[in-house]
Amino acid sequence: MLRVRIRGMIFKTNSAPRCVTYMRILNTEKEDYHIHSLNYSDGLNTIDEIARYAGEIGMTKIVITDHSQATLDRHGFPAKCFRTAIHRWRNVHNIVEVSFGVEADLLDEKGTFCSHIGGIEGEFVILSYHPEIYSGDKGMIAQGFINAIRRHYERIDIIGHLAAGLGREDIIAVVQEANRYNIPLEVNGKYFLSAPDSWDTLLQHADRIYVNSDTHTLSDLRDRRREVFRVLRQKGHLAKE
Repeated sequence: MLRVRIRGMIFKTNSAPRCVTYMRILNTEKEDYHIHSLNYSDGLNTIDEIARYAGEIGMTKIVITDHSQATLDRHGFPAKCFRTAIHRWRNVHNIVEVSFGVEADLLDEKGTFCSHIGGIEGEFVILSYHPEIYSGDKGMIAQGFINAIRRHYERIDIIGHLAAGLGREDIIAVVQEANRYNIPLEVNGKYFLSAPDSWDTLLQHADRIYVNSDTHTLSDLRDRRREVFRVLRQKGHLAKE
C-alpha cells in the first residue's frame, strides 16, 4: 500500500489549522485489476500472453476483467471461448497471481447492472458506465450508481472510470456514497492520462482508489499504470520517492 494524502487536521506554528485529504491507494505499481483479453472481449492478447508478459515486466497480481455480456451482445463480439474454461485455467508461465473478474455495465437509474459473462459471475466486479450500454435516463446516471451501491454493495469491488462520464457534483455524490459503503474508486489509465485535471474532484473526495490500466494491449499493461503513478506524484497525490 502506498503512502498518500490524508484527510485530517494539519497544525503549523503561528498558522490556522489546515484541512487536507488522505486517500489510500490499494494496489501497488505491480498490480492491475482492469485488463481485457482476446479470449472474452475486446483485448488484443490472450490470457496466456497477458500472464506471460506480466511476469516479464515484474508484476505480481493481475485481474482479467472482460466486458459483461451486455457489452458483448451490444457490440456483437463473438463467443471465442466457453466461460467455464476459466475454472480450469492455470498460470503455467510464472508466479503472477491471475484472477478472473468482470467489468460490469450499469444499465439504468434503478441501479440494475450486468456482471456476468455467459452466465458466470466474476470473482472481482468493476461497475462502469458505458453510454452505449446504459438504457436509462441519461440525466440520472449518478443516481443509478448510488442505487446500485445501496442495493448491491456486497457485489461491487470497484466503481470504474467515474470521472470519464459525469460532472463534478455527480462525481462527488457517487464518491461519497461509495466511501460510505467502503467501495474504492478507480483511477483508470486509459481515461486519466488523456485529461488528468478532470480527475481532481474524484481524487479530492475518494477515501480509497485503485490505479488500473484498462489494458487492451501489452503496451497498455507496461506503460499506463506506471505513467498514472508518475502523474499522481507530480500532482501531489503521492509521496515522491
